[in-house]
Amino acid sequence: MKILVITADANTLVYHRGDLIRDFAAHGCEVVTAAAEDYPHVHAFVASFGGRHRAIRMARSKINPLKDLVTMWDMWHLFRSEKPDALFAYTIKSVVYGCVIARLAGIRRVYALLPGLGFTFVKPVTWKQKIVGFISEALHRFALKRADVIFMQNHDDAKLFTDMNMLPPGVPVHVTAGSGVNMDEFAHAPLENDKAIASGHIRFVLVSRLLISKGVRVFAEAARRIKQLFPHAEFHLVGPFDPNPNRVSEHEVHDWVAEGTLIHHGMVKDVATLLQTMHVFVLPTWYREGVPHATLEALATGRPIITTNSVGARECVKLTAEGETQREDGEMLMQGENGFLTQPQNVAAVECAMEWFLTHPAQIAVQGHASRQLAAEVFDVRLVNEIILQAMHLHETAPRETTLRHESSLPLAA
Repeated sequence: MKILVITADANTLVYHRGDLIRDFAAHGCEVVTAAAEDYPHVHAFVASFGGRHRAIRMARSKINPLKDLVTMWDMWHLFRSEKPDALFAYTIKSVVYGCVIARLAGIRRVYALLPGLGFTFVKPVTWKQKIVGFISEALHRFALKRADVIFMQNHDDAKLFTDMNMLPPGVPVHVTAGSGVNMDEFAHAPLENDKAIASGHIRFVLVSRLLISKGVRVFAEAARRIKQLFPHAEFHLVGPFDPNPNRVSEHEVHDWVAEGTLIHHGMVKDVATLLQTMHVFVLPTWYREGVPHATLEALATGRPIITTNSVGARECVKLTAEGETQREDGEMLMQGENGFLTQPQNVAAVECAMEWFLTHPAQIAVQGHASRQLAAEVFDVRLVNEIILQAMHLHETAPRETTLRHESSLPLAA
């Protein structure tokens, strides 16, 4: 069986879907990948499983009719030349254009994965947003009717599409726990007897593309406030600058570093090793996530989580029976077994969660173990991939022995 895996961002083929590509190959499939970039490391990775990578012209964001026509033309030629038995498409343009063109090109099986809806299905405010939302909804509705199986990454997105009648009758829909995390690659690093925690030098880290909607500014402002009360606390920002209009500027980050609020690491190739040196993971996102991959990596490493009670992000904190706690000043937090959910865009709530860990340092190791357990029970990539393999009927073929080890790297796609 020949499977063509198509996406907008080539890096995600290695760092988010590498385990799935391994599993496709292990079940006897020939794998061809396609994305907007032609990176040598992606070529080498896919080739290591006997596959090939091809580049097509595709803009990762924005709708541009002329450029999108070029993308569709490239897809048509790719599909006709490769003649795969199945298409596995993920990211928005890969799905909305790929599913339709795959049918026109005669591809027999079409699988669509929606890894997160981003701003596409957020309630529009301006007329421009309303027009873009209308077009995007129409494209999704038309494209998904051409899919044989649909995969979604959280129950909120599945419910939204159900309520909007976006899911075609008779097409199976499977909800996976994000894209999963490799529990061996992101090994548990327990925090008992950590000298830095004992001395009050607790390190908080945010790993993400530097976007406003990922909560980078919220993280920086909460860090500024905490530093006034706990000067030994450290705040680490990991991720590259992004061309997205929603980006955080280099000037802003330079100012945060200059004033001593945080340390910016830029793009880090080995995120697993970096996470093992940190204590608490923070992602105050209000972006409509699938499930943030960096948060899954932090869970597997055994780090408590501070994130938001928003789509995709909330999946990463297991709530306790008590659930909500209310501060006197009205800021809402939800305390879980492995961290906190905060109100989106609420600096004071993030600050409160950070302060709790600084005043309860013994709980960092305890909640870190709870994070690792949650990752093992829900987000292990083997569990996630098994859902996909079964839906594609590939589990019926006995897998060959393969190994996969790759370094995590930014930029992140989610």
